[in-house]
Amino acid sequence: MSGEQEKKYGGICIDCKSLLELFEVDFEKGKRIMYCKNCNLYHFYKKDFFGNWKLRKAGRVSDFWKNSK
Repeated sequence: MSGEQEKKYGGICIDCKSLLELFEVDFEKGKRIMYCKNCNLYHFYKKDFFGNWKLRKAGRVSDFWKNSK
């Protein structure tokens, strides 16, 4: 194998349809954040009652900072 392997996880970007890279997982709260390298979108997932991951919101980090004030 040459160099580093591409990280592949179960997720597709809602904007450009490319594969997502795992950014952060919190098993205690049942949340995970995935990142798209092509369009720089962060996808926020949460576990539902049945244990499946559901997309809650997606956006760029700068978009979330503007709304938090």
